[in-house]
Amino acid sequence: MKGLKGLASVIVVLGLTVCIPHANAQIKLQQNQISTESQIAPAQVTENNQDTRAKLKQGFNLFFKDKNYQAALQIFNEILKVEPNNQYAYLGRGASYYELRNYQAAKADLDKTIQMDNSIHFAYLYRGFSNYALGSKNDAITDLKIAANLFEKDNMKDMAQATLNIINKISNA
Repeated sequence: MKGLKGLASVIVVLGLTVCIPHANAQIKLQQNQISTESQIAPAQVTENNQDTRAKLKQGFNLFFKDKNYQAALQIFNEILKVEPNNQYAYLGRGASYYELRNYQAAKADLDKTIQMDNSIHFAYLYRGFSNYALGSKNDAITDLKIAANLFEKDNMKDMAQATLNIINKISNA
């Protein structure tokens, strides 16, 4: 398990350059979609999304750079109070729960993330880690294979290979 945790940390660090920009792009996409809805004032949407973007960035910085998972968890909780359907806040909270060894809560949030958006590789990656920690080796391998395929599809070959290496370690454990 220690070797898996170390390899997982390497994958997370490699993914830092992808996760936050992807979240920012998704927020911009949501902003464009929401602003076309006549019942919501564009100024409110822009302000909320800018605030959300800043909080997501803060949460992921606390998570990746500072490794302050408890503080990151609080930021993601704040976002979810305002935007209960923010898949990236669920992703961040799920990953934070994983790092805090609350694997059941991590899995629940990552399930929610995947339910909202099944193209987020890090959701499958962390859910795979959570499943493994919960003793579900087959579910872990399934999730990690999906993550590897999504990384490959997004031309993130190093991440795909690192994920495949984890699958091999789990398979041989």
